Amino acid sequence: MKKLCAFFCVISILVSVNVSAFNFPEPDWGALLRQKESMVKETDFELYVEGSVESAPYYGARLEPKSGAYIGIIAENSEQFAPVSGYLTYVQDMWQDDLYYPANEIIRNGNAATMVGWTIDDIYNVNYDQVRKVLDTLNSYNKPMFIRFANEMNVSALGNDPNKYIEVFRTVADMIHQYPNFAVVWSPNDMGALDRPFEYFYPGDEYVDWIGVSCYSIKYFQGNQNTQYKDMVYFMTGDYAYATNRVKPIIEFMEKNNINKPLMISEGGVPTNNKFGEDLQFWASPRLRNMMYYLVMKYPQIKMVNYFNTHRANEGERFDISDYPYGAEIFNEAKNSGAYITEYGAAPEFVFKPASGYEQLTAENGIVPLYTLAYFANQDNITVNYEIDGTWYHSSNQIPYICNLDITGLGEGEHTVSISSSGSSKSYKFYKRGNVIRFNAEPENTGIRVTVNGNYIDFDTQPVIQNGRTLVPVRKIFEALGAEVEWDEPTQTVKATKGEIMVILQINNEKMYVNGAEKILDVPAQLMESRTLVPARAVGEAFGCNVSWDDPTQTVIILY
Repeated sequence: MKKLCAFFCVISILVSVNVSAFNFPEPDWGALLRQKESMVKETDFELYVEGSVESAPYYGARLEPKSGAYIGIIAENSEQFAPVSGYLTYVQDMWQDDLYYPANEIIRNGNAATMVGWTIDDIYNVNYDQVRKVLDTLNSYNKPMFIRFANEMNVSALGNDPNKYIEVFRTVADMIHQYPNFAVVWSPNDMGALDRPFEYFYPGDEYVDWIGVSCYSIKYFQGNQNTQYKDMVYFMTGDYAYATNRVKPIIEFMEKNNINKPLMISEGGVPTNNKFGEDLQFWASPRLRNMMYYLVMKYPQIKMVNYFNTHRANEGERFDISDYPYGAEIFNEAKNSGAYITEYGAAPEFVFKPASGYEQLTAENGIVPLYTLAYFANQDNITVNYEIDGTWYHSSNQIPYICNLDITGLGEGEHTVSISSSGSSKSYKFYKRGNVIRFNAEPENTGIRVTVNGNYIDFDTQPVIQNGRTLVPVRKIFEALGAEVEWDEPTQTVKATKGEIMVILQINNEKMYVNGAEKILDVPAQLMESRTLVPARAVGEAFGCNVSWDDPTQTVIILY
């Protein structure tokens, strides 16, 4: 039986014969087509902002960054894009003992995590002594490495016997886990054979650190310029060849099976040229921008993106960007945008967050960057318009549709930013106080400001008024007053020390101690949104400050 499938770098269709006793059930092709149609035709239109790095999801996996995403590229073609936080390289089957030159030298001398794609041809003839030898050799590099063993099993003969595949993968995963600087990556092809879903090959959470997918945006399915509509939808090629479409099946699989792991693009790319000699810039540019910007914007669980910057002679589409200025420019632009980790061990400048998520933003030099996630099926190159309080403000015609909002000319209080494109529009309310704005929050929770010696304090949790007293996040206020802060979790106690003054408070305790002397608080310290809030006047006066309230501007003024 002929089986429809996706493809790795070589654009081919998998024709399977019954080489094993395992029988895959026949899919409901109509239902599957409708499912894929719903994915590729789903509109995305949402405003995003630059959120704090602390707000990123974190799963505690091996080599997982606390926030942001590594950005990687083929090691031997990485010089033009240095620095990067990831290298992509390969080990071939059971006969390659070490990484090839010059990748080996680049990896040894670089400061990056390496994605090692360990491709094998035969699941029945895995030499575990050779596996150990290669792992020992890779370990000698003394570098963090992702080991992607027996990948793309859902589009090759490796998947003919799922039980054997899982048995072998688990054995090798146990071996890999003996090396502290290695992480195990289970990595199918993003589309896969339509009758071989991911569930057949997943080895179990204890054997997997990261989920990965190969994710290539293909213009022509099987290199056929006259691809049928159903094949274009099934395999998300042509008009629907966007990375944010192609990762939906693996995202759905992870959610359905409650798999809480970081996700990576193990390798991927967008063709810059093909065997027909077409100039693909107009088609490829929005798709490359989608891959480099929108994957980490829409799916913060994606913690690594590896670009396959090379061309193999037998491939109908080439994915290298080094010789295509627009491709190299997009990669470097995204890499340096602040959303990626550009050096291993570092952190990004920000993570993308939906503006609807009650995000508080501090304007740097009066500017707050805004972004729009915009996808409309069958519309490749669109323009996004921004309006502020009903007046046109800015237009952008390329992903990520950035708008640098200058808030210095906006009055204090409530404002609206609206985005529109392709007949769709959305509006978002925000409140401005000084150089801080906060989206979709109620005025009473955003109107309170605190200044210390004339400088506004930026809080990640807004001050609130309770029983006539203003409560402020403890660490921010104490540090603004120049005090050192200690937190004792078992007793829920905070201690702040500045010079010879020591202040001690306990959650939900009306007593505060200043150098051992007891003070009774009108409102005790308390937890709100995972933050400890304390009465501003009481703690300010405890450190000898002059504390006053300016009602017209809703500001606590602290002077010391």
